[in-house]
Amino acid sequence: MKKQLLSLAIIGSLLGTAGIANASTTWTTSSAVKKYNEYINADSYVKDELYNVADFRAKYGSQSNTLAYQIVERAIWYMENGYMVYGSGSDAYGKYGYEDCSGFVRFVFGDFGFNVTGTSANYNTVGTKVAGVGKQKVNGKWKLTGIENLKLGDILTWQETDHIMHVAIYMGTNRDGQPVVIGTRSDGNPTALGTVDGWEYWWGENFKEARRVVPAAGFTGMAGKTVKAPIIPDSYVLPPQKPVPAWTGPSTGGGSTTPAPDPTPSNPSNPSNEKTTYVVTVKGWVSLKSAASSSSSTVGRLQLGQKAELIKKANSYWYQIKVNGQTVYITTNSTYTKTITE
Repeated sequence: MKKQLLSLAIIGSLLGTAGIANASTTWTTSSAVKKYNEYINADSYVKDELYNVADFRAKYGSQSNTLAYQIVERAIWYMENGYMVYGSGSDAYGKYGYEDCSGFVRFVFGDFGFNVTGTSANYNTVGTKVAGVGKQKVNGKWKLTGIENLKLGDILTWQETDHIMHVAIYMGTNRDGQPVVIGTRSDGNPTALGTVDGWEYWWGENFKEARRVVPAAGFTGMAGKTVKAPIIPDSYVLPPQKPVPAWTGPSTGGGSTTPAPDPTPSNPSNPSNEKTTYVVTVKGWVSLKSAASSSSSTVGRLQLGQKAELIKKANSYWYQIKVNGQTVYITTNSTYTKTITE
């Protein structure tokens, strides 16, 4: 249940959303539909995202009359029914069905009348900093500290260099006692949205701070806020793969259309029994390149233990692999990578 890998959905979020003229996504309808079908019943989604959603509703359902709960519930609604793919552009989701991390947080809070920035680098000025929340490295692994100070709907931020580069919404702790956030997350999920509950590596190491937008009255009631209907895009890159339910008002908790998943779900059978070859990292994270050359631009990372589908061996030095529907390159150096067939 612990996703610890860095998603490529973070890449490009450093500068947040640009003007709509620069709106863009690398996803096509065919690649988005393929990814959706690959992961909608996969353990990486069923045993992670759906478990975390079930835990949230079971643990916090008694708070369903509060603004904080409803903000998280709205984020979940978009994960389940929004068919969002990753991309960038000002208010791009409402127009085109794609968005980045800060844009997602912006429109979720916007559904409740808040006006927060769509630029991740500016989230150090959003709301107020939550005191007492930090990070600690123990026996080579990171963890969040002071999670008792977090509240539903807080915005968590991550910073790898000199700017905040990723933001997500806090949704409480799961059955394992791990803090969980919801936001853009491509790896192992059918859409651009997912949850994070593993903090041992990148997510813990690069955690910056938590920000609070919800007023005190929003943890006991609605704080005078009204809930808008969810945004329905004018067009989609990923067309809805099942009917989008009509919105009938705020969730009352415990009445979710998403049942708690079976504790031992299994992947759909593969009638063809075809096997796929993957490249996995064996020593730390490894850079992903835009071309089969060390001088090409770095477009992301493959984290320790993460795997990516092998397309081919481009040359003696580089594998061509597929990550989140994109073709990228990674070193063939056996010190850092190896291939496996499953």
